[in-house]
Amino acid sequence: MNKYLSISILVGTMMAAHPAMAADIAPAAKETETLQRIAVNGTNRELGMGISEFPPNAEKPRHRAIGPEIVYVIQGEIIVLIDGRPAKTVRAGESYQLAAKDVHTTKAGPSGAKTIASWVTIPGKQFNIYTKE
Repeated sequence: MNKYLSISILVGTMMAAHPAMAADIAPAAKETETLQRIAVNGTNRELGMGISEFPPNAEKPRHRAIGPEIVYVIQGEIIVLIDGRPAKTVRAGESYQLAAKDVHTTKAGPSGAKTIASWVTIPGKQFNIYTKE
C-alpha cells in the first residue's frame, strides 16, 4: 500500500513541477453513447444516433467510419480535421457531415463540447476504424 502511495505522490510532484508536461497530453474524449438504433427498411443497414461529450481540448483519435455521419454541435466547439482538407471549426448550433471512409480527427475547443450525431452502419460491424496513418 505504501509503495502505491509513494508512486502516486512522486507522479503528482513531477506533474506539478512540470505543468507543461501535463498540458501536452490532451485528454481523450468519451466514447459516443448510442441512444438509439433503428433498421433501415429494405436494406441491410441501420441508422444510429448518439451523443458525445468532450472535455476541454479533448480529442478523438484519427479514424474513419464505414458509413456517412452528420454531427450537430450542442455546446462548445469542435475542430474537424479531415485528411486533405483545411481544419474546420464548428460551433454550437452548427453541424458538419462526414462521408463514409473520411479519415478524420475531432478535437474540442478550450471550453469542451457536446455533440449529437446520426450515422448509417451495417449491423454487427465496427463503425469506427482507428488508423495511424
